[in-house]
Amino acid sequence: MTVSIVLSVVAGSLLWLDRVFVFQFMISRPIILSPLLGLIMGNVTIGLLVGASLELLWLNAPPVGAYLPDDDSFCAAVATPAAICASAYMNDVSSAGFAITAGLPFAVVGRILDTYIRNLNQDLLGLPPAQGIERAIGRAMGKALVRSYLFALITLGICVGLLCTSAILIGPIMPHSVKTAFSYMPVAGIAVGLAGLVMKDIPRPGKTGLFILGMIVVLMVSWIL
Repeated sequence: MTVSIVLSVVAGSLLWLDRVFVFQFMISRPIILSPLLGLIMGNVTIGLLVGASLELLWLNAPPVGAYLPDDDSFCAAVATPAAICASAYMNDVSSAGFAITAGLPFAVVGRILDTYIRNLNQDLLGLPPAQGIERAIGRAMGKALVRSYLFALITLGICVGLLCTSAILIGPIMPHSVKTAFSYMPVAGIAVGLAGLVMKDIPRPGKTGLFILGMIVVLMVSWIL
């Protein structure tokens, strides 16, 4: 399991760069990124559950131009390994629900990381020398990509380590009613995402708040029943 977690962090960091820093082939979208990480860790089903839920939750917030929404790709890269770690103590749907719920705050971490890397790479925007301009631009781009990947690798590794450790520690002692409640979370995420297509004027924090509120209600109902 440890080796697969490390591989998922290495791959997740590379896939995350596709979001804005290189290529932009859309392989950083949760619906693609999560199943790929699931394939690496041996559970594509959980990857699809996490990826589809997060994709719909962020459907109306692409990182276009200078606009930086909370980072769904980073959230997916953190939540997918955590969900697979949690699957040792609950079924696939419940583990996906747990990881989605616990992984939402890491979307903010991803946005902060994105902003920090952009600002850090601004020192490479100096005018290149008149001689060998192509080579100078190539070196600057190479430095920016390496720097971006290293920061992503370190940050993602820390976040995945924290959430996977939490899943391993909490999973064995989690009440069955809570595990049952978490099984509704992927459905809740899909519902919020589809509702976002209709209620486009609701800001992203409002949709996330509705998601968390729904989670609390489901947990309370499951506990009562």
